[in-house]
Amino acid sequence: MIKFFRKIRQNLLSEGKTGKYLKYAIGEIVLVVIGILIALQINNWNQAKQEEQLEVNYLKGIKTNLNDDIIELERLFVKDTMKLDAFTFLNRTFNKDPITADSQLIIENLYRAAGYNWFEGQNVVFEDMKSSGKSNLTQSDSIKYAIQGYYRFFEEVIKQENLYNSFVEKYTDRNNEYFNITSFTEHKAMDRWNGQTGPPDLSTIYNEEFQQTKNKLLDNFSLMKDSRTHAHEVRQNLYQRAKKLKQTIERYLQHKKEE
Repeated sequence: MIKFFRKIRQNLLSEGKTGKYLKYAIGEIVLVVIGILIALQINNWNQAKQEEQLEVNYLKGIKTNLNDDIIELERLFVKDTMKLDAFTFLNRTFNKDPITADSQLIIENLYRAAGYNWFEGQNVVFEDMKSSGKSNLTQSDSIKYAIQGYYRFFEEVIKQENLYNSFVEKYTDRNNEYFNITSFTEHKAMDRWNGQTGPPDLSTIYNEEFQQTKNKLLDNFSLMKDSRTHAHEVRQNLYQRAKKLKQTIERYLQHKKEE
């Protein structure tokens, strides 16, 4: 094609048709410019389509992460309820007379109340967006800001959980002096590693000395329950945000699909 155009120009020059040559040269330049503009337009269109697909992929990934968060939080709500019920039982029991209470129920609720509940969460896709500089890829500002807001609160929930669990750990250590902890831990070990300490021992709560100091135990139970309650509340807040953001992303993706 280039040789063809060159031959035309040479013929025009050789025939002395300078005016026609200039017009032809200008026309050729115009064609080249139009070709370049068309190529740029196609390239821009392809790039826009690629970015649009990348946006969809990221949003689908975030929606999957949100669904994982929702499932994890629902599982934690069940554990929260069991622990809060256990603390309530223990407080009510020790506020009365533990001597008349069912020792097996006390032991079961001490086990339920023990330990920690941790929210780990899934923010892999959002962190990938940040590290790869794709945070502004989302065309909808409202969704972009909603995602950023959710993950700011996501980090705050984890910080608050760490704080509340540190409180629970402190009050648990204080309560350990009231129980034979070895009998509670060894009892659960496999035969090979079992210290043979017998069943959990509650004898310390039945003596007169304990009756005079049990308010300290009750205070610790109440403080642990309070920390668990606050952790539960911030998780509920995150849960509602996750569900709302997931629904917003689903509507946005459906709208783009219909365009």
